Amino acid sequence: MAYTLSDPFRPLRFVLRFCGAISLLTGLLFLLLPSAYVAALLSPDIGPLWPLRLAGAGLLSLGLFYLLAANERAIRLPTMVTCVVGNGLPALLVVVAYLQQEMTIFSPLTQALMLIIFVAWLTGAVAPLRYLRAEYRAE
Repeated sequence: MAYTLSDPFRPLRFVLRFCGAISLLTGLLFLLLPSAYVAALLSPDIGPLWPLRLAGAGLLSLGLFYLLAANERAIRLPTMVTCVVGNGLPALLVVVAYLQQEMTIFSPLTQALMLIIFVAWLTGAVAPLRYLRAEYRAE
């Protein structure tokens, strides 16, 4: 039923694939980008890079999970909760960093990329909420 027109999870599958691709690419970028490029994109005085690499590994894992979960026959409650929390927390982190003006050191290109990633994370956090309600009623 995953690829039929009557699939009730079709919009959620699209969001999972979109967020999975964004998280996978961002994770690869954070994990594999040389330190000279990180200093140029973010800030010359970024400090140690292991927290950024650790975040990259987490995003890579989460993106891979979303891409695999989008191909499941039925998307169940644990997958939806993981999607809400896994996308909601990074989106909240970006909002807090913006409100505390911690993103002013970024270049305009990096700020634009963060805005795109934030919109993807916010979409990934909100989209499963409709399905959570229906799944909760069914059980």
